[in-house]
Amino acid sequence: MPQYLVRVELFGASSENYERLHANMDAIGIGREIVFAGGVKHLMPAGTYFGSSTLGVESVRDRVKTFANPLSPDRSAAIFACQVKDGEWSAFLYPA
Repeated sequence: MPQYLVRVELFGASSENYERLHANMDAIGIGREIVFAGGVKHLMPAGTYFGSSTLGVESVRDRVKTFANPLSPDRSAAIFACQVKDGEWSAFLYPA
């Protein structure tokens, strides 16, 4: 199953809106934690999500848009989505 990195920025959002965003992202399998080799979980940077989905990259982006925009009262959410090639990634992150 393809892996995705998604960055979402909300504008004028409350902390409750961010919690709803996190829950919605988790519900589609793209969350704030990433598992390193050896099974150790690490936190993604703020507003950044990682996970797997059967959807294509444009469908992931569009799905995120449907629930992120209502949570971003000042203007539409900024969303960046990309597919990670063959699970190739490297990072320096803090443990979850």
